[in-house]
Amino acid sequence: MGEAKRRETFSQRIRREQPFCIFCGGNTPSETLEHYPPRSIFDGKHRPQGMEFGACRECNEASREADLVAATLSRMMPNPKSGAGREEVRKLINSMWRIPGFAREFQPDRNQAATLNRLRDIAPRLPSGNFVRIDGPIVARSMTIFGSKLGLALHTATTGRIASGAVAVQWYSNLQAYQDALPKEFLAMCGPGRTLRQGDFEVGEQFIVHSVVPDEGGSMSAHFATFRQSFAIMMFATEQSEKAHRGWSVSPGFLKRSLAAVPVQQTLA
Repeated sequence: MGEAKRRETFSQRIRREQPFCIFCGGNTPSETLEHYPPRSIFDGKHRPQGMEFGACRECNEASREADLVAATLSRMMPNPKSGAGREEVRKLINSMWRIPGFAREFQPDRNQAATLNRLRDIAPRLPSGNFVRIDGPIVARSMTIFGSKLGLALHTATTGRIASGAVAVQWYSNLQAYQDALPKEFLAMCGPGRTLRQGDFEVGEQFIVHSVVPDEGGSMSAHFATFRQSFAIMMFATEQSEKAHRGWSVSPGFLKRSLAAVPVQQTLA
């Protein structure tokens, strides 16, 4: 091993191995190290190594608001047990409340109590609250951005290649999970769940992903990621650019364009 390689940092090594931003479709040199899912998703920002990617600075920084929304919503269930955990959630919520318009959007679901009462015949131990709403515009757009970026990251992590075509997402709340509305047929196609692990340290209670690569060339991949007991995201990524015009959600490089134009709640046609 050369002297230069011995002296390089972890960030430098990732950027050497991934010289192009995976979120731009491989068209822009990587300038930073991006952890995805981000550190903010995990308790105390304590995250095992794994799923680090070369990214341009703009793609790294453009998803900050979406990452904040996803990190906060991922804490909705179960309730944190430690004082440090509760303080972390309080800080996340306070930060999210500064997003213009969010306080008006994030109100308790008026139908939640009725829904819970109906479901208690099926699940008597169903929790009394903390279900995640995903129907507001800020949450919907944030989850699309977060899920699209995660889908691109998972494609690279699974295939070793950059998804240069498109990525589509569909997200599910924990209430939908209790209503048995998750995509069972898709989950049956996926492989066993995996999480980030470093030695004896793993975060399976916070993040689990199931993946499948349907074609031998690895040009497409599909994933289902669960974040605690709060929400899940289904993602499809492709290296085929023509798919971008057939109902796919966004094309790589979307973080450099107007995020207000990112479509929400898109699924495959």
